[in-house]
Amino acid sequence: MPMFGRGRHGAAAVLLVTGTMLLVGVQQVIGGVAAAQIDAVVDVHNLQPLPEAMYPVAATQVDAAAMSGQFEELVKPTPVPTVAPTPAVAPTAAPTPQPKPVAFEKGIASTYGEGDGFEGNRTACGQIFHTIVVQIAHKSLPCGTMVRVEDVDTGRSVDAEVTDRGPYVSGRIVDLSWGAFKQLDPTGPGLLRVNVYLLGK
Repeated sequence: MPMFGRGRHGAAAVLLVTGTMLLVGVQQVIGGVAAAQIDAVVDVHNLQPLPEAMYPVAATQVDAAAMSGQFEELVKPTPVPTVAPTPAVAPTAAPTPQPKPVAFEKGIASTYGEGDGFEGNRTACGQIFHTIVVQIAHKSLPCGTMVRVEDVDTGRSVDAEVTDRGPYVSGRIVDLSWGAFKQLDPTGPGLLRVNVYLLGK
């Protein structure tokens, strides 16, 4: 062994050669085992074609419904109830109170037309007078003027149109048909203390 006795360089060379030989041997063994495993995985089947049908099958027509004359009821889908959207409510302005009209006149009101011969006659404004219709007579207001007559004692009021002239009795400011008077005092004809308000024409 004088050949390998030259120190550390000789020992390193021996180890290098030995390691190389071992590595080559291991690679050959691993390659052989892998090849054997691949051969074992491959499965060769004996595949054969399927036998053809002995008789050809012709397409046949199939009825969609029974021929008995009765048909199944169609099942209609149940409608899904829908909830209507809640409409947005716009804020409304508070109504402005109407100013109370200013009293045009204060005085005594009477009624006419009940058994005094005026029923069915033509009024000074050209209309036919009917005592059951709400209307009034005034001395100076233009025909067709709308007025409100208010009972001072009860606060009841009636709106009526001037259709006639009168009253012609001193101290009275307005004459009401029975239709107008009974809205102020349904107990019967008479005299009332009233305020007269102008509403317009």
